[in-house]
Amino acid sequence: MVRHALAAALSGLLLAGCVTVGPNYRAPAQAPVALQGVAAPVYSAQSPVASWWAQFDDPVLEQLMHAALSDNLDLKVALARVRQARAVFVESRLDQAPHVTVAGSQDRRRQPDPAQGGERVSSETWQLGFDAGWELDLFGRQRRAAEAARADLDAEWANLVDAQVLVAAEVARNYFELRGTQKRIAVAERTLLNLRDTQALTETRWGLGAGSELDVQSSRARLKAIEADIPLLEMAQTQSRHRLAVLLGQRPGTLDALLQPREVPAFAKALPLGDTTGLLRRRADVRVAERRLAAATARVGVATADLFPRLSLTGFVGFLGGDAGGLVNGANKAWSLTPSLSWAAFDFGSVRARLRASRAQADGVAAEYEKTVLLALEDAENALSRYARQQARLAIVAEQAQAARRAESLARIRYREGSEDFLALLDAQRNQLAADDALAAAEATVNVSVVGVYKALGGWGQATASPPPVAMVDAH
Repeated sequence: MVRHALAAALSGLLLAGCVTVGPNYRAPAQAPVALQGVAAPVYSAQSPVASWWAQFDDPVLEQLMHAALSDNLDLKVALARVRQARAVFVESRLDQAPHVTVAGSQDRRRQPDPAQGGERVSSETWQLGFDAGWELDLFGRQRRAAEAARADLDAEWANLVDAQVLVAAEVARNYFELRGTQKRIAVAERTLLNLRDTQALTETRWGLGAGSELDVQSSRARLKAIEADIPLLEMAQTQSRHRLAVLLGQRPGTLDALLQPREVPAFAKALPLGDTTGLLRRRADVRVAERRLAAATARVGVATADLFPRLSLTGFVGFLGGDAGGLVNGANKAWSLTPSLSWAAFDFGSVRARLRASRAQADGVAAEYEKTVLLALEDAENALSRYARQQARLAIVAEQAQAARRAESLARIRYREGSEDFLALLDAQRNQLAADDALAAAEATVNVSVVGVYKALGGWGQATASPPPVAMVDAH
């Protein structure tokens, strides 16, 4: 009767093996995005034909991008985390199958034997064979764990894609800032040539009695002020070069020859955006947050399964004997099968506490997902608005620079003719330098704003990789 009762109980548990407890995950619905900023005339609905940086038609930038996406150390860290998550997932899948190990042991002992009146007896036992263990996944605990590991792997893969987008954006941003700094240095050096001519002119006029020492000293002060600004710009140039080298996984200074001054105009055509309604699907950080939510939901199922019994089977197949020499023969064949049932029947308080903790964690991850969505929308709208405003500002600054150059030219002519005092010329030169410097900075800022737009849109031409195959095991 007892045997029949145990068999019935075991059969009932096995029939329950199709049960997977805990919540079934459903990805949050993502409605099409309607960005307000795309209506600005500086944008077009056309999709970029290649990776977004190719639109600048800059071979140096193209070279930097390829090197960074290949050798950047942050990307290597992200790739290593993908491999780690993949290994964890494969292990969790294998946990659902029996684990078989080769086992061999020798047991030698000398101890009292009650059957022989307490006399001390020596004994020796040799064992060689296969041990096996298997936890039957009756309520889906291991299936939920594998589901969570799969979601973690997807999240790490999306993290890698996000890292690629960020690295490309950092390379382009630093590159355009470097070119802007180099242009500002060129403006300052060109202004120095004009100021030295002015300095010589004021000294000549003073020597002829047509000027004053005030003109000479004012000109010299202005000249030294510009000379003092150049080392600061050169320091910024050096820092940008070093940053680019590190982004490419190289030592600072190795890119100095490649990054010699080069003219890079501001982006001057309608910026192609493509279809922005799928922004949330394209943003890798949103995919990371969604996969984290899937993993947290699956772990609620793992905690729920702890409320139910666990059935495990352990066994041995091999040879058992008292002599190593003749161990492997038919007479010493042995096997064992041991089913075991465990249940936290008297520890439900701890189990339910862990379940409440996992549910709270899932709620927190859900809120993080919603926050990530809102931040993505904010980032995109801000980037679109920033680029449109910077383009408008660039047009104004360009007109200002043109007017300032014309005013400086007229003031120089009038000063040479003696119809204008030196302070008017000095003020015109100051305005011209400020306008030309602002124009160089504005052109660089426009290009940096282009980078911000494509970064906010998820990186056109980059987020094309797909998650690794489920059964793929990394060779490293």
